Amino acid sequence: MLALLKRRSFGAMTASQFLGAFNDNAFKALVLFLAASLSKDNPLPWVDRSSLAHTFGQALPHTLFALPFVLLGPLTGVLADRISKTRIVWWANAMEIGVMACACFAFTAQVYELLMVTVFLMGAQSALFGPAKYGIIKELVGEKDLAKANSLIQASTMLAILSGTVVGGIFAQSFGGQLWQAGVAYVVFAALGWAVSLRMQRTPPADPERKQTYNPVTTFISHCSAVEGDKVLRLAILSSSFFYMMAALFMQIVIAYGTWLGLPEASTATLHAMTGLGVITGAWMSGRISGGGVAAFLIPTGLFGLAASTFLMLLSPESVPLLRVSLFCMGLSSGLFTIPIRCLIQGRPKSARRGSIQGLAEVMDFMGILLAGPLFYLGEKVLRCTPVTMYVTAGATVAVYATFTVRLRTAQMSGESIEAVD
Repeated sequence: MLALLKRRSFGAMTASQFLGAFNDNAFKALVLFLAASLSKDNPLPWVDRSSLAHTFGQALPHTLFALPFVLLGPLTGVLADRISKTRIVWWANAMEIGVMACACFAFTAQVYELLMVTVFLMGAQSALFGPAKYGIIKELVGEKDLAKANSLIQASTMLAILSGTVVGGIFAQSFGGQLWQAGVAYVVFAALGWAVSLRMQRTPPADPERKQTYNPVTTFISHCSAVEGDKVLRLAILSSSFFYMMAALFMQIVIAYGTWLGLPEASTATLHAMTGLGVITGAWMSGRISGGGVAAFLIPTGLFGLAASTFLMLLSPESVPLLRVSLFCMGLSSGLFTIPIRCLIQGRPKSARRGSIQGLAEVMDFMGILLAGPLFYLGEKVLRCTPVTMYVTAGATVAVYATFTVRLRTAQMSGESIEAVD
C-alpha cells in the first residue's frame, strides 16, 4: 500500500492534501475555540466585543466555511472535467497562501468580523480543490489500486485533521493576544503545500469540450441527472452527505463537551485526536478488507458502530477517559464506513463525468456540513441541551439512518454491480 506513495504524482498529491487539510483544520479549530471561549470567564476582549460571536457561537464560522461548497461546488465540478485537475490543485494551493495571509491580518487587527470573512474565503478555496482532488485519484493510480489509494488519502487526511485540530487548540491556548503568530504559521504551511503540489505531473483534461456554466442551480440539477438510473450511486452520495453532517455536528459537540467538562483548549483538542487515531485505524482495516473491490457491508457496519460508540457515555457522562474511548471507537467506525463509500463515488462514474460527480458529491457533503451548524445552534442555543444529551441523541440519529444503508449490502449480495462503471 505504501508503495503507492513512491509514485511521484500520487505522493505529491497526498503530501499536498495533508498539508492543506492540516492547515485548514488548525485554522478552523482555532476559530471554533475562540467562539467557544465565550462561555468561559476570560475570553479575548476583541472576540467578546463581537455580537456575532455571542449570538451564533460556533455555528457561524462552521456555516461560513461550508457555504462556499454549496454555492460553488457545482461550478468547480464542471471545471474539474474541462481542464487538467493538476492545474486546479496548483491554483487552489496558491490561493490558500493568500487566504491565510488574510487570516494573519485579521488576527493582527483583532477584528472578529474580518476573521469570519476569512473563514468563508477558506471554504471557497477548499471548494475549488475538492472535486479535482478526489477526481484525480483514479487517474493517478488506476482502478486496481483505488481502494488502497483511498485508504492512504483517508488515513493521511485524518492524521492531518487530528494534528491540525491539536495544533489549533495549542495555538488558542498558547498565543492568546498574539494570535498573529499563528497567522504567520498558517501562511508558511500553505506555502509548503503549494511547493509540494508543483511536483505533480500535469494530467490531461477529461472533457475539454464541455461547456462551463455559471448558474450553480442549473449546474447542480445537471449533475444530479448524471446519477439517474444508478440507485447505488445515489444512495452512496446521500449516505456520504449524512455522514459528513453528523461528523461536523460531533466536532462542535465535542468542543462544547470539553468546555462543559472544564478542560483547557489543548486538552479538548486531544479529544479529537482520539477520533483521528480511530479513523486511521478504521481506514487501514477497511482498505485491507476491501482489497481490490468494494466491501459494501462495511457501510452499515460502520454507521451502527459509530452510533453504539456514543451510547458508552450513558455509563458515566463526566468521565474523560470513557469519552476518549468513545471517540476512538467512533473514529474507527467512521474509517470503516468512509472507504467503501468513497470508492463507490469515485469508481462508478464514467471518466468524462467523474469530475462532475465528485462536484455533486462534494456539494451534497457540504450541504450536510452546512446543516450541522443550524442543528448545533438549535441544540445549544434554542433547546439548551447539555453536550451529553446532544452527543447521545446524535448517535441515535445515526443508528436510525444506518438501517437505510443496508440497501448497499443487499445490492452486493443480490449480484447488482457496485464495481466501477466506465
